[in-house]
Amino acid sequence: MSYTSKRLRDSAGHHDAKCMLNIATVCGDPTTSKQAGNMLCHIRLAGNAGGAQKPHDAACATFGCGPCHAALDNNGSANGLRRGSEDWLFYALRGQQRTLAWWFDHGFLTEGDGDA
Repeated sequence: MSYTSKRLRDSAGHHDAKCMLNIATVCGDPTTSKQAGNMLCHIRLAGNAGGAQKPHDAACATFGCGPCHAALDNNGSANGLRRGSEDWLFYALRGQQRTLAWWFDHGFLTEGDGDA
């Protein structure tokens, strides 16, 4: 089941938000400059979303700049990062953890939020 949250999606545009993926040799926004933009990137793993359906916003997402978002989604055609590979999982899960921590630190998620 997919859960969407306008509040969480919009949080990627917050003035303190930055790319949490930081994919080596790809990241266009390693600081807070937002030169490459910032958006909520969904982490697609087998079973967490169907075709044309995004995964859960709170459980399967991370902030990412444009180049990192493309690298996470394009399955290695441009940068060798293959979906499901050890490197892909490292960046996706690290980004997810950083984003969840950011949401708690900035009050977008709080203790007791059942489903964001």
